[in-house]
Amino acid sequence: MERRARRGRAPEAPGRRRPNVKLRKGKIIPREDGKRVEEFVGAATTGTDSMSVARMLAPPGWSEPARTPEFDEVVIVLKGELTLVVDGRRQLIGEGELGMVPRDHRVVYSNDGQGACDYYSLCAPAFRVELAHIEEEPKEAEANRVTVQVAHPQGKRFSKQVTELAETFLGKLELTGCELSISLVGDHAIRRLNRTWRKKDKATDVLSFPAGELPKGTPGPRQLGDVVISLDTAKKQAKEYERTLESEVARYLAHGLLHLLGYDHERPKDAQKMARAEERLLGESGMVGDAVAPRARKLMT
Repeated sequence: MERRARRGRAPEAPGRRRPNVKLRKGKIIPREDGKRVEEFVGAATTGTDSMSVARMLAPPGWSEPARTPEFDEVVIVLKGELTLVVDGRRQLIGEGELGMVPRDHRVVYSNDGQGACDYYSLCAPAFRVELAHIEEEPKEAEANRVTVQVAHPQGKRFSKQVTELAETFLGKLELTGCELSISLVGDHAIRRLNRTWRKKDKATDVLSFPAGELPKGTPGPRQLGDVVISLDTAKKQAKEYERTLESEVARYLAHGLLHLLGYDHERPKDAQKMARAEERLLGESGMVGDAVAPRARKLMT
């Protein structure tokens, strides 16, 4: 008796899994920039190489580093607006609109709107980090910190100027993430410090107290140390050499800061190096330069 074959689906090939046609839930891809990425199709979820589909939720103010991907990408905005800068040209994709970024074109994605942007991203072939060619963002330079301690009746009016001057000097020296302390004092205070630390019982113009090297891994800014400036001596020297008090203080600050950084003027070669550094900061000859110049002229005669 002949048996009739039953109708129905063909048997699956050994080892072959039945595809999941309806995708209700994707996989959340961890991010550190506040953006939510849920991939439904792609390398991280279904193992698909030909394309990827993901839903994105970008908070306001979000942006990504520039990339030049090896895949085409289509974005479908559900809510909010998405900014695309493709090869330097800015375009806004609004709610209900589609945008396309062809492969091998440099693009920057951002959400410049007031609210979150909810959108789908479709990439072909599938998104992979190694195919995205994401550019490294330049690291922001750590800000310097300058503190000024005032222990002189006239010091308050110099506080802002000295702070700005110190920040300018640190910038010219290409220093970042540093902390510098400056004290504006009188002759009595600086004489006491000079006697205690240098065994010289007299007032002076400027003293430097380097912080020294801290252990590696110490948190916080790099401590440079303290610069102590006598405003009493600055007033006398400014009058004697017919300079303004502001320029005299600037000379002391440049000199003291360079000492904190290891500059010295005991030997002629070191003095010339420090004189050049002072001139770089001040735009003119400084304390060491003025001391070196007469000796240089004497050697030439």
